Amino acid sequence: MEPLAPQPLMSSSSRHRVPGWLWLTAGVVVGLGIAALWPHRPLTAATSDRNEKFGMCTVVVDPGLEAVFVLDFLTGRLTGACLGKQGQGFVQFFAADVGTDLQVKGNKPAYAMTPGLAQIRAKPGSQAAASVIYVAEMSTGKVGCYAIPFVLPNVKNREIAKLAPLDVYTFRDAAPVE
Repeated sequence: MEPLAPQPLMSSSSRHRVPGWLWLTAGVVVGLGIAALWPHRPLTAATSDRNEKFGMCTVVVDPGLEAVFVLDFLTGRLTGACLGKQGQGFVQFFAADVGTDLQVKGNKPAYAMTPGLAQIRAKPGSQAAASVIYVAEMSTGKVGCYAIPFVLPNVKNREIAKLAPLDVYTFRDAAPVE
């Protein structure tokens, strides 16, 4: 019997090797296809900041339009203003007495405020903004939710729209008055 002649060593993967650029191209095409078919959601962001004496936040009132709100921690007064779309400055103004609405007693209230998105049906003759403002107060243990009555005028409207809480709930028992 004759010995078998040595065969050159070949791996099975070298015969069916797919070039790396082809995998890269296929990955990009599949990724673009998924991105095109994926549901699109508009990006929204609200900002807020605070110090010891006041807090402020921005809220979406209409697509592409925000309002700014400031809560004075010393007086419990919430005020806001909305810019006009035509660049004429602030055109609508808002106000609420959060201290009265949340029944704050004592001289050291502790507030927290944050914006939220909400699709609330407006009352006849008015339009609600696309956002609400939540205000919490620690000494009473209450949270109030304020809807924003929004009507974008073409000119400055110095009349201040009254913000009233949609609802108030208690998240804990009231703290003792200091």
